[in-house]
Amino acid sequence: MILRTLKLRNFRNYENAEICLSPGLNLITGQNAQGKTNLLESLVYLSLTRSHRISDDRKLIHEGSDFADIRCEYEDDRIQSLRAVIHPKGKTLMVRGQPVRKSSEFIGLLNVVLFAPDDLRVFSDQPRERRRILNQEITKVSGKYLFALNHYQNLLKERNVLLKAQNRDLRYLDILDEQMAREECRIIQERNSFIHQIQSIMPALYRDIASDDITVTVRYKCCIEDPENVSEDILCQMHRDSREKDLENRVTSAGIHREDILFELEGKNLITLASQGQKRMTMLAFKMALLRYIQNTTGKRPVLLLDDVLSELDPIRQKKLLDMVKAPYQCIITSTDLPEYLNREEITEFTVSNGTVTPVSGGIR
Repeated sequence: MILRTLKLRNFRNYENAEICLSPGLNLITGQNAQGKTNLLESLVYLSLTRSHRISDDRKLIHEGSDFADIRCEYEDDRIQSLRAVIHPKGKTLMVRGQPVRKSSEFIGLLNVVLFAPDDLRVFSDQPRERRRILNQEITKVSGKYLFALNHYQNLLKERNVLLKAQNRDLRYLDILDEQMAREECRIIQERNSFIHQIQSIMPALYRDIASDDITVTVRYKCCIEDPENVSEDILCQMHRDSREKDLENRVTSAGIHREDILFELEGKNLITLASQGQKRMTMLAFKMALLRYIQNTTGKRPVLLLDDVLSELDPIRQKKLLDMVKAPYQCIITSTDLPEYLNREEITEFTVSNGTVTPVSGGIR
């Protein structure tokens, strides 16, 4: 998968912008608050149909405008086009110029993996933030997972409404538990497979990038004891076992909406003993593992987005990281200036100033 063009109209601080990208390394430089991150945010939106920075789409619309328009062309066996128009009442999504009715028909067609400095907060955030990462990465490659997750979330809302009702129909609660268990079974199988695949390659990637023999792992904290042998019967029993507590507290206490993933350093929670540098290397290894996971699952290479990350790495680690990605993956990097290491690389460079994108010397250095 190669991203060829990105066009923005009334998105964030861009009134009109167009950028033509190369298949290899693309560098976007500029001072802070000029719009570098906004370019990457637009690509994340085209991948996930939402921003990674805010939840209110209306804030993505350029001040004084009625809508925002994001378009891209990418090469995936043939030239494909995606478009998202954001307006006060919602959004319109189009594939090859044709509107799609469901976001599931759009999500993951353009597959990007973003690494930004704020990603390090995931280690100390609430479990829901780590579940969000889990869900977004699996939904990009599995429409069945997205369908099961959406159906489960609707059933969960319905169950919680029933638990809060004055007259609670326990027979209907049985039906909801059975339906939830069916979706949970599929979700747990996919989550377990995802973590297994990430864990199979992440420790070696960490050692390679960090030049450190410390073992880092990612572990699935499932709602049942043995996710390898999950079944609908086991999940129904889980809900039955928690029913008395649920009826008393008027909320569903067990299920996949309570799960977590744990990052560990030498078998202990990373947040309690890792340095800031070790956290950064762990997240880099996780993102690199995501690239491999997506490629292994879909047979297509995703696009890597690095948002102001190189400045946090010493030159040796900069070189190691870019050597790992520059041949197999298209990479879009933002930075306040040209990193020293990239002076010796063939790159396509652009500058951004106040929402205006300009190629440097025709774009190729």
